[in-house]
Amino acid sequence: MGSARAGAMAGVIAGLYFSSAAVVLNAIVLLAFKSQVLAALANSSTTFSSLFTSALPFLFVGLLVISFLASLFFGVYFEVIPGRSCLRKALLVSLVMLVVMLNLVLPIAADGQEELLMMAFEVALAMGYAVMSARLYQRFTREVEFQSSDPSKLKVMLGRRDQTGKKRTFSVGSTQSVQVSTEGRQFKGWVVSGGVTVEDPKSQVTTMKVLGDGLLKAT
Repeated sequence: MGSARAGAMAGVIAGLYFSSAAVVLNAIVLLAFKSQVLAALANSSTTFSSLFTSALPFLFVGLLVISFLASLFFGVYFEVIPGRSCLRKALLVSLVMLVVMLNLVLPIAADGQEELLMMAFEVALAMGYAVMSARLYQRFTREVEFQSSDPSKLKVMLGRRDQTGKKRTFSVGSTQSVQVSTEGRQFKGWVVSGGVTVEDPKSQVTTMKVLGDGLLKAT
């Protein structure tokens, strides 16, 4: 239960950085190995100039889409992605993205040396993408801890999910409908701290607003 909105916002910024840098670096590699590229294209209908007018623009769009979808996935499934820190989670997603991305990049390589150089560039860029995505996601989200004075009988619910004793991330400024499930115990009210507020502290069903890291507790 991460934040799709935060993931999308991070994806736009990190994706533009990643795809732009990848295209520039690959263009430099093509120019540096121009003679080898021309030799590889000798028996092909593809021309050297078409790599810059067709292949690289296609690469840019493809990488932009892939990196954006990876960030969106990162945001939506943030809570269930393995890893104890935001950066570790982002690194795992970036590694999966790297495998998909190499299928777009490597076909334009003319020889093994150029292919290895491109791979090295893409790996470095993927690591940079992970760091940027993690920082942006943390910038656009806040963490809320859900507690209960009696966890066995008072449970904090988001939809049908019991969040008691858990921490979740939400977009800054977002609102969430929360409710308490009572099992033979009287509900007294909500206790909040930090950047969390509720619309009606005495209602079992209310709306939570997240402006910063904080705590929501059912009593």
